[in-house]
Amino acid sequence: MQHTPLNDDEYDALDALQDVSWLEGFLTAVVIGPGAPAPEGWLPAALKNPAAEPLALRHYHYMQTWMSKDPGSFEPIYECGGSWGAEQWCDGFMAGMQAHAAAWAPLQASHPEWLAPFQHQGEDWEAAVTPSVIQINAYWHPPKGPKVGRNDPCPCGSGKKYKKCCADA
Repeated sequence: MQHTPLNDDEYDALDALQDVSWLEGFLTAVVIGPGAPAPEGWLPAALKNPAAEPLALRHYHYMQTWMSKDPGSFEPIYECGGSWGAEQWCDGFMAGMQAHAAAWAPLQASHPEWLAPFQHQGEDWEAAVTPSVIQINAYWHPPKGPKVGRNDPCPCGSGKKYKKCCADA
């Protein structure tokens, strides 16, 4: 049960405790980001209300499963409708990055364009969020499979050769 998505009633209960859109953005940054920080390290920064912990942790574990099995199908919760907003989601994502700012530095230096949507930058920044999440996930968590050659296209989808992209990380 821990790795199953929340149902509508559970999302409503969580949303009554804190902004689900912001929380999911935060959790997404933790899940797709560098390393695998223990919840004790980021949970206090993620929760606006301690009563949200059980549902927040369940959503976190579900997101871990989702992003490890099928990252290409990622869709932020604000695309599902309701009162959830893209700006709040991105603000949560940035807060999740700040929780481990030093670890994010290599990506910030090598691919600042992937982070622009989360800062509400660009002509169509909302549409760029999902591709950026998928690219960032591939950067920190490359797909398991055949070894990527230095001159092969980078698996993150940047269009660059691997040696000029994620190989530098």
